[in-house]
Amino acid sequence: SISFIICSPIVSKKGYLHFLEPHTSGWVKRYVVVRRPYVYLYRSERDSVERAVINLSSAKVEYSEDKQTLLRTPNTFAVCTEHRGILLQATNDKEMHDWLYAFNPLLAGTIRWVEVKLSRKNPTKKNNTGCWFNTFLI
Repeated sequence: SISFIICSPIVSKKGYLHFLEPHTSGWVKRYVVVRRPYVYLYRSERDSVERAVINLSSAKVEYSEDKQTLLRTPNTFAVCTEHRGILLQATNDKEMHDWLYAFNPLLAGTIRWVEVKLSRKNPTKKNNTGCWFNTFLI
């Protein structure tokens, strides 16, 4: 069946993310544009051809600090579609949260809420962006 889905003209976020290539186990930098409910992937900012499209309404965005520790790869999150899982990496903690918010605002809000709640209990750590926090718990 064919369905018609209207894509928002509003760009939630755009910029570069690193993608883990499944066959090479290496990271590839791609230009990403989030216009809900879609994520458009390009080779670079100047690329006029959409190389891939992810439908966020049928994908699941996952974040876990435990998985980041297990993989020894900071600032990562996953997008799981019906056909594959994609591991993405942002340049820093703030960028990762901004990307998570663009992909899934409810998930990002939950992480931010936990971060703020923990910082009120024990503001003992300071990350590289200057924000006080302990750890993300999801």
